[in-house]
Amino acid sequence: MSGSGSPRGRRWLTLGGLLLFALVAGALVPASAAGAVRTWTGLGATTNWNEAMNWSGAAVPGAADTAVFDATSSKAATINVNVSIAGLSINAGYGGTLSQAGAATVTVGATGYSQSAGTFVGGTGSITVNGPFTHTAGAFTSTSGSLSVTRDFTDSSGSFVPNAGALRLLTSAATITVSGGSAFNDVDFVSGTKTLAAGTTFVVNGTLALTSATVNGAGTLAARGAISQASTFGGGTALLLIDGSANQTFTGAATVAAGALPNL
Repeated sequence: MSGSGSPRGRRWLTLGGLLLFALVAGALVPASAAGAVRTWTGLGATTNWNEAMNWSGAAVPGAADTAVFDATSSKAATINVNVSIAGLSINAGYGGTLSQAGAATVTVGATGYSQSAGTFVGGTGSITVNGPFTHTAGAFTSTSGSLSVTRDFTDSSGSFVPNAGALRLLTSAATITVSGGSAFNDVDFVSGTKTLAAGTTFVVNGTLALTSATVNGAGTLAARGAISQASTFGGGTALLLIDGSANQTFTGAATVAAGALPNL
């Protein structure tokens, strides 16, 4: 026999205890740890992002969550603290304004940023989108700091205002689609292979920095301000059009062995 006092019995009791502990611990993990959709309800006393009562489930979106603005409420919202979330969506039905207060930073994960309604007004803090950036309707005013996007960048409609800020395109292979007639301020192709979609004219009125990337595709990169090219830039098959209305400065660091330009 192997009662509870025997080594074998004690071993089964220990295993059973560990299993029970695991089940209880799992039940205590909050739903947001696995990622939740937190919808703006606007039921709080303020417009502050960090007031829990403004969100579904009375919980402020965390790093694994997606924040959603839709027809549930068109109350204005203020990003009054540094924010780190998995995704941010401003959907049809939201008629309010989401504002980035001052130097508060916004970090969006792989789910990315999407906007098809409403208004976004940037502040001075950085905005980092570690996923796709998709703007199909509504008004978007960027930060006067830097907007960094690691995946596909789409601006197909609505109003995009660069706000004298910089757009940094980096890390991953991505497609850039601009069909809404927007123009951008400073743009830096930091890294990754970027493809300008057919029909895209990517207008850069500020400084165009060709740092360490490759720009391919059937689209046009229209530089109307200063241009700087590093020896680490990989060129590409896209068309680089230099067509500013005033004198432009081109600073190049290419050598015979390193650095290239897209088609001119």
